[in-house]
Amino acid sequence: MKTGKKHIIYVIPYLSITSQTVDVFRSFLDLEDDGSDVLLEHYSSVMKDDEQKEERRRLATERWDNPIIVTTMVQFLETVMSARASKLRKFHNMADSVIIFDEIQALPTNTINLFNEIVSFLSNILDSTILLCSATQPLLEHTARENLLLSDNPDLIGQSDDYAKRLRRTNIIASSKNVTVDELASIIFDKAQENGNCLAIVNLRSEARKLYEKIGSLNETLDDDRRFVVVHLSTSMCGRHRKDRLQELRKMLAKNRPIICLSTQLIEAGVDVSFACVVRAMAGLDSILQAAGRCNRNGESKEPKNVYVYPIADERGLDRLRDIKLGKAITQQLVHMNPDADLMSETMIAEYYRFYLDRQKGEMMDCKMSTGETAYDLLSADWSRRREYENRKKQRYAHVFAQAFRTVSDDFHVIARETTDVVVRYGKAMELIDQLGEEDLATQIRILRQLQDYSVSLFDSEFKTLNENGRIAIANEEFGVRILNEENYNPEYGVVLNADMPLLSM
Repeated sequence: MKTGKKHIIYVIPYLSITSQTVDVFRSFLDLEDDGSDVLLEHYSSVMKDDEQKEERRRLATERWDNPIIVTTMVQFLETVMSARASKLRKFHNMADSVIIFDEIQALPTNTINLFNEIVSFLSNILDSTILLCSATQPLLEHTARENLLLSDNPDLIGQSDDYAKRLRRTNIIASSKNVTVDELASIIFDKAQENGNCLAIVNLRSEARKLYEKIGSLNETLDDDRRFVVVHLSTSMCGRHRKDRLQELRKMLAKNRPIICLSTQLIEAGVDVSFACVVRAMAGLDSILQAAGRCNRNGESKEPKNVYVYPIADERGLDRLRDIKLGKAITQQLVHMNPDADLMSETMIAEYYRFYLDRQKGEMMDCKMSTGETAYDLLSADWSRRREYENRKKQRYAHVFAQAFRTVSDDFHVIARETTDVVVRYGKAMELIDQLGEEDLATQIRILRQLQDYSVSLFDSEFKTLNENGRIAIANEEFGVRILNEENYNPEYGVVLNADMPLLSM
C-alpha cells in the first residue's frame, strides 16, 4: 500500500449490501471469486463449498491477516467488545491499518460512546487511519462525553454545500399532513404513473405489506400494457429471498420496465438502484436523505427529481423502534419550524443531529446491560463495583483496574436479543437441513452458516403467536434449528402470521 499500512478493513452496517461491495472490490482488483489470499469476507452468511478453502477462511477470520477485510459493524463491535481469545486475535491486526466505516449514520445509537472510544484508541494509540463515510455525517464528536478524537482537519471534502449544489440529483418535498396507508398508496401510484417508476420506503413491515396489497389492487385497474411490476422488499423475507428480488429489480430497471417497489428501510443505505421517483414515509432526516440516494442515482435526469415525504398517521408499531420514532418526531419538528428550508443542506443535517444526540444523552449512548449498569461504566472506572467491594470487605479497593471485561463480553449485543431466528422454506433451505444429519461437524457448521441466509428474525410476540399455533417446528434437534410452516411464508412478501392451513407435523 502507498500509505504503508498493513490492512484495509472495510466495515459495512448491513448484510444486504456486503455482496454488492465485495463484488466491486473483486472486479476492481481482478481477484478470483474466492478472493484468494487478498480479500477476506467475514460476516455470518459467507460460505464456501471447498473444504480446504473453508478451513483456510476459518483460520483467516480468527486472525484478520489478509490485506483487505470486508466485515459488518456487528462483527467489528462484537469483536472489540469480546473477552474471547478467538475474537481478540483479530484486534492486533486492526493496528496500523486503514479502517473504513461506510454508512456510519447507521451506527446503533446505544453504541455511540463505546464506538468513539474504540476508534479513538485505534487511531491515536494503534496508529490506524479511520475514515467515517456517509452522505449524512452524524455529529458523533458532539456527544456529551466528547470522546471522538478527530484530526485537526477531519473533512476529506471541503465546501461540501457547494459540491452538493453542483451535483444535486434530487429535491426533498416534505409534507406536514398526516396520511393513512391507503392514502399513501394512492399517492405512490399517481407518482409512479407520472414518472414511469417509483420506490416507496416505509418504517414498518406491516406498512410495506399493506401498500403492496393496496397498490396491487390499483394496478388491476390499468390496461395490461400499462400495468406496473409491483415488488415487495422487507425483513419479513429471508436474506436470500431479498438478494434474489434485488437482482430481479436491477435487471428490470436496466430495461426501463415500469416498476413500483414497496420496501422497508433495508434498501435505503448503499443499495445500488436508481428510480425516477421516491416516496418516503416520514422518518429521521438521515433516513430520508439516504432514501433520496436511490432516486436519480446515476444522474439519468439532468434536472433534479423529487423525493416526496409524508408522515403516516397512527404508527403504533414504532413504539418498539425507538430510534426511528425519535428521528421521525425530530424531522417533523424541523419541517414545522423551517417550512421553506432545504432539508438537504448541511445546516439542516447538523440541526437534526444536534436535536437527536441531545435527546439520547447518558445511558442511551452507553449501551445498557441486563444488570442495569452500562457497558461504558463497567469498562471505565467501574465505580459501582469498587464501592460494592469496599462496602462488602470494609476496606479500600487497592487495585488499579476494576473493569468488568467478562461481564460486558457476555452481555454485549449490537442487535438486541428480542428476536428468534427461524429458517423458512425458500430456495435450497430444506436441502441444507436434510444434509445436516449426514455430514461431519465441519460441514455441519458450514451448512448452519448457509442456513442463516434462509432465516428470518421474528420479534418475540411474532414467534410466540406462530409457535403457539403450531406453525414452527424443530427441524434439527442437535442444533436446535427451527423451521416455519410452508404456508406461513409467502413468495411475495415473506412471513405471514395468520395463514389458514393445517397444523405443521414433522
